[in-house]
Amino acid sequence: MATPATSSMLPPEPIRGRANDAQEALALFDSYRRLADVFHEVLSEQSLDALLKRIADTLGELIPHDDLAVYEADETTSQLWGVFASGAYADEVIADEPFGFGQGITGWAVANREPVLANRADLDPRVRFVEGTPPDPESLIAVPLIARGSIKGALNIYRVGLAEFSEEEFRLAVRFGDAAALALDNAHARASLELQAQTDPLTGLWNHRSFHERLRNEIVRVSTEQASSVALLMLDLDDFKRVNDIYGHAVGDQVLAELATQLRSVVRETDDVCRTGGEEFAVIVPAGDLDAAYALAERVAQQVSEANFYQAGPVTLSIGIAIGPEHAANPRELIACAEIAMMTAKARGKSRIVIYNADESERPTSEAARSEDVRSMAHIKMLHGVSSKLSRLLEIEEIAATIADELHQLIDYHNCRVYLRDGDDLTPVAFRGALTDTTGSVLDVLAIKVGVGITGHVAATGAPFLTGDAANCGIGHHIEGTARIEESLLAVPLRYGATVVGVLVLSKLGIDQFDSDDLRFLEVLAGHASVAFANARLYEAERREAHGAKALLELSRELSACTELDGVAQRVVRGAVRILEVPRASLWLPLDDDAGLECLSCWPADDDPAHAQPGDRLPPRGLKLLADKTDPFVIRSEDHLGTVGPNFTRELAAEYALAPFPIDGSHAGLALTLSPGETLDGRRLDLLAGIAAQAKLALTNARSFESLERTFLSTVEALANALEAKDEYTSSHARWIRDMAVTVGTELGLDGATLKRVELGALFHDIGKIGIPLEILTKPGPLNDEERALIETHPELGERILAPIEQLEHVRPIVRACHERYDGDGYPDGLLGDEIPLEARIIFVCDAFHAMTTTRPYRDALPVAEARRRLLEGAGSQFDPAIVEVCLRVLLAPEGHPAANTP
Repeated sequence: MATPATSSMLPPEPIRGRANDAQEALALFDSYRRLADVFHEVLSEQSLDALLKRIADTLGELIPHDDLAVYEADETTSQLWGVFASGAYADEVIADEPFGFGQGITGWAVANREPVLANRADLDPRVRFVEGTPPDPESLIAVPLIARGSIKGALNIYRVGLAEFSEEEFRLAVRFGDAAALALDNAHARASLELQAQTDPLTGLWNHRSFHERLRNEIVRVSTEQASSVALLMLDLDDFKRVNDIYGHAVGDQVLAELATQLRSVVRETDDVCRTGGEEFAVIVPAGDLDAAYALAERVAQQVSEANFYQAGPVTLSIGIAIGPEHAANPRELIACAEIAMMTAKARGKSRIVIYNADESERPTSEAARSEDVRSMAHIKMLHGVSSKLSRLLEIEEIAATIADELHQLIDYHNCRVYLRDGDDLTPVAFRGALTDTTGSVLDVLAIKVGVGITGHVAATGAPFLTGDAANCGIGHHIEGTARIEESLLAVPLRYGATVVGVLVLSKLGIDQFDSDDLRFLEVLAGHASVAFANARLYEAERREAHGAKALLELSRELSACTELDGVAQRVVRGAVRILEVPRASLWLPLDDDAGLECLSCWPADDDPAHAQPGDRLPPRGLKLLADKTDPFVIRSEDHLGTVGPNFTRELAAEYALAPFPIDGSHAGLALTLSPGETLDGRRLDLLAGIAAQAKLALTNARSFESLERTFLSTVEALANALEAKDEYTSSHARWIRDMAVTVGTELGLDGATLKRVELGALFHDIGKIGIPLEILTKPGPLNDEERALIETHPELGERILAPIEQLEHVRPIVRACHERYDGDGYPDGLLGDEIPLEARIIFVCDAFHAMTTTRPYRDALPVAEARRRLLEGAGSQFDPAIVEVCLRVLLAPEGHPAANTP
């Protein structure tokens, strides 16, 4: 008999099917969580190969495949080539010749920016076979890798034979393509940053820091190879100051860039050409002896003399040569020797080559010349020191402070100001010195517009400005609240390429305190400073972008962990406020039949009547506003007063940022309230678009879960109906207890999850009676001991019936304990007091009341008043007294409670 009984208690087949559906949904969420882990590693990993292998390994676990290939793209040439491959033909993929966009299925996907699922790709008319691989049957997923709107490459996944990829695998592969695209993009960004940190932005040559590093490496090599040597050429453009003074710095920059081109065309591939200062260059010649170095110097001089340097005309070089270890055995001394030789060449009339000789070096002999020489050497030394310091800094404020502090050690200025440009605004980022009779913040007082005053004039024209009398120079701007003083002023632009990124300003008390050498020195320093600021801004932009990507990943994890629609909505608006640093955010979903929009959630959730709150509605015109756009946009409330309709009573901010996104065939939107005067730049708008995309995915998943839950509850009802068909009393009994128990739980202040367990526990509390013979359930007289023992097994039977259903894991203990007494004399486990689940204690009280007030086969219904008395009598022994109190209060309620009426 045991075997048939057990068989009859197995859950119907539809329940198992729904459980499998839920498991598949959970597996999908696990896939996206693992995708989020891959994105996290993309942000933190330094090696591109390790990243691509990590992506391939994870894909191998989630999407079984035979081969995988990652291609890198060059949009300028429209070419693709393999950079990573796994599988039997990995070597052939990597060795394959580059091919163009549009060639093969992969090229088609890239050219059209559209992923392709090609089951039986070998029969696809677009197919292109990799050389050396057989044209066997295979399935292919080709995903174009797109980051920042640019094609970065393609991700290909193969299955050999007739095995096909599913649509779900295709969608997951597309998501992993995003990770591969970001990995390639980050690798390119890192390479670009590293190159910029090592090269001079104007000429593309190795910069001052790289020069020292490369020379140091060569000296180390020489010291380990006894028969080897290294030659160093130091070159200085003769009379370059005259070029700048006569033709302007734009022409000067062209001359320097052209000189770099000429130098690269003459040297060997193994030689390192460097720009070490304003017009100073160096060539490191590995394994170069004196004869080879001198021959190279002659070729350089000849090439430069024949080159075209625009309107500057012919230029010449003074070249000094030193050999290591013959002249010096360490980098600093070797540089000093080559510089001495170069200065000797200048002293002998310029445009010549001099080999270092400790006994024959020459210097200018006049007192004035010696004084200028000492001053120039001090300037050069300071520039080298500042350049070294700036190359190690990545914070704008630190760079500006270092420039001001280092300048003060060389120039006794009255004050120093470092400005950076932001559109038409010039904002001081560092100030040192004195500013007379000012009130408030000095930095606020000094802020100025482009084109205003000497500082604004330099920013607007890109030309330096030197005046011996700032107050009477004609373009000066008097700072309100300060005294008029005799002051000399020197301002130079901070240029990065052709763009003025800021201005460096020095002032001295007195008339005519600066000369042209000061101007030239400050211009060279400004060149170093511009590079440092540009690198800092680039670094900051990359850091902000990485921070934004990390924030989106964190939001993705939060959303993937939530399956309730309201919970998803709250996380979306809270995440938008946190990530984009805006005052408020609200999420609007379409009403049925496109009747308008309804606010689902807002943050902060402060019930402020001045701002939109959950439940607020907008007319259908709001939907049209969202339907007309695909990307985030900013609107002014005064331009869209008609959108909100005449019945909208909330206050409107001046501006909003809206991110529309499609959902369920209609349109939804994420709205951000902007502070007065606030704007969203491209980066923040991209982040907003990313949040909206996350919201769309999470809301769609939450609605799918709601649909799954509704289907599950329908199955629950079907299972309860099976019991109702067996026992008419159990039919109304289960439904009444469900409504009553949920009402009591609400009165007790239980949260939504606990109330859901109460509801399901009430529906299922007697499900075990399916396994009890009908003649016992409907027996008109008292049960004998054997029959009572059998019927007291129904809580355990109910628990076993629900055991295969994963979603009811937390309901099973409630069903088992629904007949436990508060004093420990219940069944089946004899639990006592708080050992009994709270949900079971609620159901037990409701169950007892309904049983007493309902006619049964063995007795008539008791009067309601008598049933209430018996509940009170059993409080503390049979029932939880706190629950009895709430239950009686609910039963006495005249209206408004679903269980207020007597059963």
